[in-house]
Amino acid sequence: MAPKHDLAYTKPGSAVEVSIDDDGFSGSWFSATIVSSWAIDRFLVKYHNLVENELSHTPLQEVVCLHQLRPLPPPEKHRDFKSGDKVDAFHNDGWWEGHITGKLGNGRFRVYFRDTEENMVFSKKQLRTHCKWINHNWVFPTTDHKVSVSGKETEGKKRRRDERDRISELPDCILMHIMSFLDTKDAVQTCILSKRWKDLCKCLTDLTFRSPFRCKCKKYFRKFVSWVLSSRNDSCSLLNVDINNSCIETEELDRVIKYVMFHNVQKLTMYIGLSSRPNLDSLPLVFCSKSLTSLKLCLMHDPSSRIVLPKSLHLPALTSLHLQCVNFTAIDNDCAEPFSNCHLLNTLFLWNCEMHDNAKVLRISNSTLSHLKITSYISFLTTQAFQIALSTPNLSSFTIIGFAPHQLSSSCNLAFLGSVYIGVWFVSSSTFIRCLQVLANVKILKLSWETLQMILYDLSNSNSTMPQPPCFVRLESLHVEKESCQRSDGEINNVVEYLLQNSPKARVDIISA
Repeated sequence: MAPKHDLAYTKPGSAVEVSIDDDGFSGSWFSATIVSSWAIDRFLVKYHNLVENELSHTPLQEVVCLHQLRPLPPPEKHRDFKSGDKVDAFHNDGWWEGHITGKLGNGRFRVYFRDTEENMVFSKKQLRTHCKWINHNWVFPTTDHKVSVSGKETEGKKRRRDERDRISELPDCILMHIMSFLDTKDAVQTCILSKRWKDLCKCLTDLTFRSPFRCKCKKYFRKFVSWVLSSRNDSCSLLNVDINNSCIETEELDRVIKYVMFHNVQKLTMYIGLSSRPNLDSLPLVFCSKSLTSLKLCLMHDPSSRIVLPKSLHLPALTSLHLQCVNFTAIDNDCAEPFSNCHLLNTLFLWNCEMHDNAKVLRISNSTLSHLKITSYISFLTTQAFQIALSTPNLSSFTIIGFAPHQLSSSCNLAFLGSVYIGVWFVSSSTFIRCLQVLANVKILKLSWETLQMILYDLSNSNSTMPQPPCFVRLESLHVEKESCQRSDGEINNVVEYLLQNSPKARVDIISA
């Protein structure tokens, strides 16, 4: 069985290595010390060799995620490098992945770095064997098979080597990593391969119920879920759970949710079609989880009986949230404010979400939110048109798509707004311009051909009084989509001139839709 995951290296004072997610740092690791824990999967580290700036000798400190950390590699007793070996070379204050292309003598080796296409020379003391930290285990390169003195492998040895089950000889952590890409039904079926595989499926860290179970096989699926949950080794961490199955019943869904929440799942995805509104006792566990870092939730059923979210989501570790076909509950004065207690939220996607009991305002209040996408294809069919009030000072990208008569407002100037995409139609020009006024600090503005068509219709209507567009103080470029063979370049230029009459310096790009 796979061993219980040991995260002792994340305790304050522990020496670790950190990977940096920025461009140009691929394959590099920098030594550091854990200073403190900021959240369930975020830690403040102090680097050993990196400093705050070139003039300062103060060690650089920053908050990093758990996936960027690993313990120090085990010490090497004997190191005998040769051409072709994968190594880490100490360079620019960190360890960088490369491979040896030549032995130069005097303990020096030529190392090639694929990302930069550079060859550099290092001493033996500056090199170490390249290894990887996978599923909480160290994995070292496998050695080549032995050959005879003449350099030719004997026929008998070659036949025995070809007959070996090399996959089953891999360490548990590698096999578990491979199985994490399989649907859980397929992963469980590996238990029949050999004794070696018998219990591996009981240690899965990723559960994916996406198999095409037919509705007539509900009884089989119920037994399958029951076996997986009752047989699983609880000492193994549960990282990802993905449920995308239209045949799961409320009872089984409730059991799965309770199990994964009590086992501190980190990423949960549920896209499920239900015949009626589910009565799930487990949902409050989801909306106050301390372990979830990513949540995607869509419970499709009768639109008149949607899932109603609590007034506030208490998800302190959550960084990514995707909600589809849910209703928000107002706190007071017909205003809902569900996201203010998600203190690490970075990405939010709302798809066809509405307000419970005809509440009037959805306030998206979150100081860490960077990416926001709102898609709505149903509001034009209903009498409900609610206001979206932003209180997101660090918002960097915003997308709004569909039939969206929502009024948009903001309590801050969105000073870090980089990219905006607007793909709305069946709204008035005044509503569209008020939306642009809220987003006036944008750097890159992208408009769909449907939005372009809406503006052009009002421009060509002599009875229409067009409102003044805002002055885009930071706008660098305007991207507009052109539907093939529908609008002339002259018509598109009229829309562009209208939108940029107070911002003439922006670059314009016309893209075929």
